[in-house]
Amino acid sequence: MIRSRLLAAAAFVSAALWTHSTASAQCPMPDGFTVPGACCAPVSPTLPPFPAMTIPSEGNCITSCTPGAPFPVTITLGAPLGVFCDEFIVPVTIAGPTVTVGPGILLAKYIRTWTELSATGAPTQVWRFLVNSDLTYVLSATSTTPCPVPKTAFGGISVHLCGQLDYARVCPTGPFTASISLSHLCGDFEHNTWSPKAISPNPNPDTVYAFVGPLPFLWGGGPPASGPVIGDAVRSTAYSFTATPSFWTCLSEGPVVAGDLANIAPYCPCSAPGGVGISPWTQQALSFLYSACPAVAPMAFGLIPFPPLVPTGLSALPLGTWVLPPTTFPGTRRLHHYFGLASSPDPCVSGSLPFHIVNGVMTSGATGNVIPPPPNTPFTSTVFLDLENTMILISGPPFITIGFGGFFLATRVWSLNCP
Repeated sequence: MIRSRLLAAAAFVSAALWTHSTASAQCPMPDGFTVPGACCAPVSPTLPPFPAMTIPSEGNCITSCTPGAPFPVTITLGAPLGVFCDEFIVPVTIAGPTVTVGPGILLAKYIRTWTELSATGAPTQVWRFLVNSDLTYVLSATSTTPCPVPKTAFGGISVHLCGQLDYARVCPTGPFTASISLSHLCGDFEHNTWSPKAISPNPNPDTVYAFVGPLPFLWGGGPPASGPVIGDAVRSTAYSFTATPSFWTCLSEGPVVAGDLANIAPYCPCSAPGGVGISPWTQQALSFLYSACPAVAPMAFGLIPFPPLVPTGLSALPLGTWVLPPTTFPGTRRLHHYFGLASSPDPCVSGSLPFHIVNGVMTSGATGNVIPPPPNTPFTSTVFLDLENTMILISGPPFITIGFGGFFLATRVWSLNCP
């Protein structure tokens, strides 16, 4: 029911949203989520009209933390269609000689924006979305499992994928380019009891399915970046799908005050017994303070250990590194996908639960200029870590609930940087 409501809402609000967004289409431009001096104030986004994109990409099956041979695909994206103030629907198809996925939709949560210095000296503005989808694999007589098609796809089960979609444009009016990554984690994550597709016994103990574009991309890699957390922001959404009328209200972002991100140990949660792997995940420790605005006392973000799957409460999966020329976004930067469990009270929405399943991405290696909410001052960073909570769609009231493994909306986001 809620999925159909999202689709219906898109048809009514998208025209008004994009009319508002294009009023300040030249970049660099603020996104409208910072209201100086205000605490938890409603906001309206000022985002450009992102175009449809066709991205040459690759897929890979990462078994027991070891990437296999990549296979070519093309990821085709339609223009994002606004549903709520920060939630969008993006039509998507993934197609190649050995696999076709979709057509379907991505649910895209707008996260934040920053600028980078392009090779020409002009600023490049980047807008990040975290995306997730339930997509159907197109099966044929030549389809094979466990790679490139997940075993569950042969049982008619849609495959849940999460990741990022970053749009970039050389200012003021250069053409848009984009990077995208999607991953379907192994069954202990995707089919656990918190999933709408819970399956026992685990149908996929050892393989992650991933797609990344544009090319070239080098699969695999080591631990993610770590160090002191120097910002950027947290953001909340006030919502109800049971009130009359229902509402989804984006609130102004608040500053991250201070914190730390540390690498603890490598491990391989997606592995058959005894599996080792050459590109293990990393267990991380993360803590930081944040506020709704300078007038509100800081609160603490902390992790909830969940051994053996997520021993410290936060785990980073290395996918690899883009290796494009410096004149072409995303240039050279590393990519990690994230899964975790966290405690983070909401200073803006009374009565909201402080406990979250979190999903996200880190890109590192390219220097960006960040303008955080007051009272912070602008800074540069090579590390961009963005996390969102996962509220899966369900058929009855309250229509979304804490979970993972199927279509979800996000009501909280945490955007962090390290030096």
